[in-house]
Amino acid sequence: MNSKYIFSTLSVFFHDKISLKGDENIKLQKYLQLCGFARRKADEYITSKRVIVNGKTVDEPWFEVNEDDNVLVDGKILKPNQFEYYVLHKPKDYVTTLFDPKQKKTIGELIKHIKTPLKPAGRLDKDATGVLILTNDGELIDILTNAKYRVKKEYIVKVKSVVSAEELVKLKKGIYDKGEFLKLEHFKIIEKSSEYSIVRVELIKGKKHEIKRLFSSIGHNVLELKRISHGPISISLVPNEGDLKKIKGENLEKLLELKKLHVEK
Repeated sequence: MNSKYIFSTLSVFFHDKISLKGDENIKLQKYLQLCGFARRKADEYITSKRVIVNGKTVDEPWFEVNEDDNVLVDGKILKPNQFEYYVLHKPKDYVTTLFDPKQKKTIGELIKHIKTPLKPAGRLDKDATGVLILTNDGELIDILTNAKYRVKKEYIVKVKSVVSAEELVKLKKGIYDKGEFLKLEHFKIIEKSSEYSIVRVELIKGKKHEIKRLFSSIGHNVLELKRISHGPISISLVPNEGDLKKIKGENLEKLLELKKLHVEK
């Protein structure tokens, strides 16, 4: 199999909105979450009597409200966010930041036409390509990037010279580098030649430059790196570098299922 084909055919930027209907009652805790508060922070504000609903202080997280109620936190009126979800096939040589005066190529340039302020769920190295989820849903970003939630990220890695299964088993067991424990969750060798190897790998933690550091530890430099999935979102839906699309339909349902599993308990 040609290595160029693997890297060229191996994104999902969709958008949808999550909102609260006027006749729908939900717990005050959840209301604050829709306004951008993390679950624990919402509980903290409520139980410390910093939340006022329709002129009365409420200290019970399960108190029911809807979008027609007047909810204030520390005197400021809150209204639920309308969350938006996208996926970008990050091109090579673009920095995963929204703005950097020292960098001409940032992902911010690729999404500047979108009015909603979005944040990336994690980062990709400047020379890496592939799936990058963007949203204004802070809780989902936390779930996608915090290792405790064990959301997998898959990559196609092209490395210099021939890599053996024995070497990859070592990386699956884990290594220490600069005081950090790094490891592959799974791996599959896709192609080998006398000059390079192509390996599909899965990570959970995603430390800074983790894949490059892992392969460097066994004497292999990374030549190309592409993220092909992050959680349920696959690059197959957006195959070209720079593609940006809304996450919707079944893809959005699968993405939000992560919140149901980890947040809405």
